[in-house]
Amino acid sequence: MPLNPDDLWYEKNKKAKFFLLLLWPLSLLFGTVSALRRFFYRHGMIKSQSIKAAVIIVGGITVGGSGKTPLSIALLKKLKAMGYTPGLISRGYKGKSDIYPLLVSKDTPAELCGDEPLLIKRSVLDEAMVAVDPNRVRGAKALCEKGCDVILSDDGMQHYSLRRDAEIVVLDGQRLLGNGFLLPAGPLREGKWRLKTCDMVVCNGGNATPTGAHRMDLKLIYPQPLNKNTAPLAPKSKVWVLAGIGNPNRVRDSVKSLGFEIAGMLTPGDHGKVKLDDLTLATSTHPVVMTAKDAVKYSKCDVSGLYVLEVKAALSQDFDDAFRSLVKNSLQQLAKRVKLDN
Repeated sequence: MPLNPDDLWYEKNKKAKFFLLLLWPLSLLFGTVSALRRFFYRHGMIKSQSIKAAVIIVGGITVGGSGKTPLSIALLKKLKAMGYTPGLISRGYKGKSDIYPLLVSKDTPAELCGDEPLLIKRSVLDEAMVAVDPNRVRGAKALCEKGCDVILSDDGMQHYSLRRDAEIVVLDGQRLLGNGFLLPAGPLREGKWRLKTCDMVVCNGGNATPTGAHRMDLKLIYPQPLNKNTAPLAPKSKVWVLAGIGNPNRVRDSVKSLGFEIAGMLTPGDHGKVKLDDLTLATSTHPVVMTAKDAVKYSKCDVSGLYVLEVKAALSQDFDDAFRSLVKNSLQQLAKRVKLDN
């Protein structure tokens, strides 16, 4: 039976720990390569490129979902309310377009732009622009040309090619840093030290918020029908949970907390998609509740019995004050760069 990384990374299986001995050399190699890459960028051996807009990273130092998407949606709306013209650049993971940069609309197929950028665009609509491009610098420049003055770089923590003015790191409050090891022995892309170099740390849920981190909780919205041929979901129903995200158990627990009985899980993997036949078979027995990120991939599906569990980021007042200060400082950094360039 293959080893599930969660068993090792988050210590769910004590017997799996002996694999650390096998994976540790690979983690050491990964850490060395990452350190050299940071060194080259820091000392100008590889150039980070600036754009004529403030760039704020919304990323993480662990693999898997941590809540970056709902936070990005909330930040774009805050930026619009503050009077800015915000945009978001994403690599568009698993999206395959023939043309880049791709400006995302609410009708862009998820197959072209990826599920997360489409979800973000449908959530903010005219409040912010969203672009996808494997070349983040090129995509960010396209947003600048469209008038954006503050750009969020989604999951851009390790993409040093685009110069940043501020960094926001998001942690899963339940998983935190796992066993503390770098990939592949652990879930870390960069070491714990990286938290001390960023501008803000946001902790999504959990029983305790690390010192210095800002708390974010996800407010659950009662599951709504995905399409018109589906009746409202009865309370306390027995349901399947579809979760193509990095931490599907979190979705299961959220659905359960709303009073539903869990029939089982459909887990196609992070950003994955369940086959239509399997989805139809599942709904023949019980309704299927899925995340909003999954729902964008099935929005044109005519299968009845599908429901969307949406979440909304709830942030404290101290976060608002800190974020306003972060944006102000970012724009000041931008002004200095423009002055130097001229």
